[in-house]
Amino acid sequence: MEKYSQLELARILGEPVDPRKPYPTVVESICETDTANPDEYVYYYDVLDEVDKVHLIGGNGSIQQQNVRPDTPTLLNFTDVSTPEYWVTITDLASAKERTIARKVKTINRAMNTYETLKILELLEAAVPGGNKFTLASSTESGQDHFDYSHLVTMIDSIIDFGDSYTLLVSASIDKDIKLWDWQDNKYTSLATALADLNVNIVRYVGKVRVADRTSGASGAESEKRPVATNRAYLVAKDTEAGKPFIFVRKKLDDIALLGGTISQKGVKPQRLVFTSPNPVSVGSGNSRYLAVGMTGYEQIAGACINPNALAQFTRS
Repeated sequence: MEKYSQLELARILGEPVDPRKPYPTVVESICETDTANPDEYVYYYDVLDEVDKVHLIGGNGSIQQQNVRPDTPTLLNFTDVSTPEYWVTITDLASAKERTIARKVKTINRAMNTYETLKILELLEAAVPGGNKFTLASSTESGQDHFDYSHLVTMIDSIIDFGDSYTLLVSASIDKDIKLWDWQDNKYTSLATALADLNVNIVRYVGKVRVADRTSGASGAESEKRPVATNRAYLVAKDTEAGKPFIFVRKKLDDIALLGGTISQKGVKPQRLVFTSPNPVSVGSGNSRYLAVGMTGYEQIAGACINPNALAQFTRS
């Protein structure tokens, strides 16, 4: 590199969205997904006449409950999402620029995907009706110590009137229970056949993310979060009258020349930006300091649950 160019680097970084898989698996499985232009307002409807409250992602990233009037459009609030600043040494950029940048783009993409998954799972956790929550303790069979086929059928029965074609989101412990069904409970029928007959597909939710607290001022204190509890399963009916029971929207962003450069030369507004620091800086401590360039991912997202009766939850113990 004869000369460090912030705008050239931002252009090379491009939009960190994988065109082959633009949304995380959990989001894609249970949400109606869409994008909004920078100056566009996005509304949603509560689809159930008897429900006057919905859960949505608030402007500061927290999950909020909001009163709505049936059949009246309600405005979605977008929340900012940004990654930490990732550093790339000038030496790496000069010697292997494309490979180094590709790694950082994947890291930024993974971080924002994990945060989107976290928000949708928190939204799911808050929106499940009390009557659709089941536990091992509420099981009719005594001595139960794992999630079994009968629990899945009970969950289906609780939401079957509101939709079909189901996704079962499972944690690590319940995923293990299901893999042992053939051995423990279902010795004469294959698991794949049983799930196909029930029209259920399984998605395991994993990952953890460090999140800065923006709900109580600008302290920015960080904490490590995992997607809700690690002993839960959630059943979501996807084929409802309004489609999937969640909506998830990313806002398309205008190119910001002073911060991120021109991301797309074709005039396509990106869903995510990568900002680069204007000048290389010295980072590290002591004798381990080095000259590096900072890169930060940014996007705006919004989401809401419009059909909570299509949701069920199981807690293992």
